[in-house]
Amino acid sequence: MDQNLSDPMPLGVDPAEVATWLKEEIAPRVIDVRESPELVTGILPGAIHVPLAQLPGQVTQLPDKNSPVVIYCQKGIRSVHAVEWLREQGWYRSTSLIGGIEAWSRADHPVVVEPGEDRLDAEDRARYARHLTIPEVGIEGQERLLAGRVLIVGGGGLGSPAALYLAAAGVGKITIIDDDVVEVSNLQRQVLYRTDEIGQSKALAAAKTLRSLNPTIEIEAISQRVVDENVADLVADHDVILDGADNFYTRFLVNDECVKQRIPAVHGSVYRFEGQVTVFDPAHSGPCLRCLHPVAPPEGSCASCAEAGVLGVIPGIVGTIQATETVKLLLRRGNILRGRLLLIDALAASFREIEIPIDPNCPCCK
Repeated sequence: MDQNLSDPMPLGVDPAEVATWLKEEIAPRVIDVRESPELVTGILPGAIHVPLAQLPGQVTQLPDKNSPVVIYCQKGIRSVHAVEWLREQGWYRSTSLIGGIEAWSRADHPVVVEPGEDRLDAEDRARYARHLTIPEVGIEGQERLLAGRVLIVGGGGLGSPAALYLAAAGVGKITIIDDDVVEVSNLQRQVLYRTDEIGQSKALAAAKTLRSLNPTIEIEAISQRVVDENVADLVADHDVILDGADNFYTRFLVNDECVKQRIPAVHGSVYRFEGQVTVFDPAHSGPCLRCLHPVAPPEGSCASCAEAGVLGVIPGIVGTIQATETVKLLLRRGNILRGRLLLIDALAASFREIEIPIDPNCPCCK
């Protein structure tokens, strides 16, 4: 970089120009003014870390006032404030990286990570940056998500929002099973699908959307119904089962197999303006579906979605809560909805819980 560059330098410079400067024999001093938890996404080569709030007390970290300094943060906002303050103090050759490290990473410029923290590649760090700064997730948690395997039973109103958020979160393998095709009446609530996909397999259309959202994870589409002959193999290949089925036969079949294989099932259901969510996990001191309903109700004994109707956003709320419980199970964090049935009433704008006790005489999990 030309140390005789006329003053003042531009207030901001783009990533390409900074990358060129860093290749010069005499490169500018680069300072990262983000907070410490944000550094998990990596830092620019050669950068030193001085949080913005500590900058006034850390001026000894700066070169002399005639030397160039590049300041950056996550998005290029805090760094502008830092440069404005530095210029007031006489560092007229300070400048901000436009767009911050996010713009730098998007342009495929190199970042380095702290020793021992290079288990995620640069693309992962950029994609999951908002996870990595959460203490309950971080690198270890994101790795657990990427290693996680989730089976979504049903690609309808519940499976749609759940699948989108699980894919976005970076769950490493998502299997979605549904033997139905997209119908125009689905589009009011099943947000995985588009009008031009009417008549197509739900599983295949869902997989296409999920791969587009996150091409770095594995998506498996199965255009079949869950039946006695395949349920054991389906459940066995996964860490968590998300139950978005639309019939009692499938729900009880999945529950019984999950109990056998000691795998948690995240249950959700909807009716008009109402929804329910719980986690059936007898392997970890929780009840199963048969503790609540020992025998499956006869098919047709309860009004279906088509018969009773459902407000389109209700499956979105319930499915998103199911996705949240699934993520918590994979992370091994938080208070799981085991033994608790969360009841949602959108008309009353209320959430409440009731306890689901373990039935000591349960025909399935006793």
